Amino acid sequence: MKSTKELQKRRRALLSALSSTTPIYHLFDCIEHVSFFAKDREGVLLAANQYLVELYEFRTETELIGHTDFDLLPRRLAEKFRRDDLQIMERRKPVTKIVEIFLNRQGIPSWFITSKYPILSKANQVLGVMGIIQDYHQSHELFSGQQSMARVMNHLHAQFRKKLSIPQLAEMGGISLRQFERRFKNHFNLTPQQYLIKLRIHESCDLLMQPNLKIGSIAIDLGFYDQSSFTVQFKKAMGLTPLQYRKQFL
Repeated sequence: MKSTKELQKRRRALLSALSSTTPIYHLFDCIEHVSFFAKDREGVLLAANQYLVELYEFRTETELIGHTDFDLLPRRLAEKFRRDDLQIMERRKPVTKIVEIFLNRQGIPSWFITSKYPILSKANQVLGVMGIIQDYHQSHELFSGQQSMARVMNHLHAQFRKKLSIPQLAEMGGISLRQFERRFKNHFNLTPQQYLIKLRIHESCDLLMQPNLKIGSIAIDLGFYDQSSFTVQFKKAMGLTPLQYRKQFL
């Protein structure tokens, strides 16, 4: 095996010799339910793999590039993503495994796990942000090889409307509360309580599209203390209040 110094030299030579037309990021198309994107400092999309292209219902990457989140998403959600991007560029540090609700071009909510990295030039200047978006519904099966944890996840998804005890969930998994929370954090970058809230928020998106249901009733039915606490959590996740979200569909 070559020395570390020699390997680093070879690595730098390979990376510096890459053609700008080498579509490395299209390798993500070989992984199901994973999107890749790259934006410049102004938030303009300049690269995307085919999965992301089709998520926004375009046919080719050429048709998608040049757009911004403000062209593709509800304004308040686009504003949230822009704030996230600016923070990453300012701090020059990545943000990984963020579980968040994402809206497609039609405003239909779905869950994704997002990881973003700043794009740095050879002169160490920030050029923009790149990242991957993974379909959350595929990722939540990460515990499938651990029967006890898989049982807990199934119970959580079936009973999220009810008042659930996190210590009891840990007991169901046959591990300590500390281990349970650590495993959750490692897999989802969320605490069990945060995960539970996101389940409820996701369900509320469907219920809010039914104008005959009162927002206060939705809040109580989903296990929130009251409408006010529901509104706080919904706005934190979606970037707008439940009423503002509902008005988009009336």
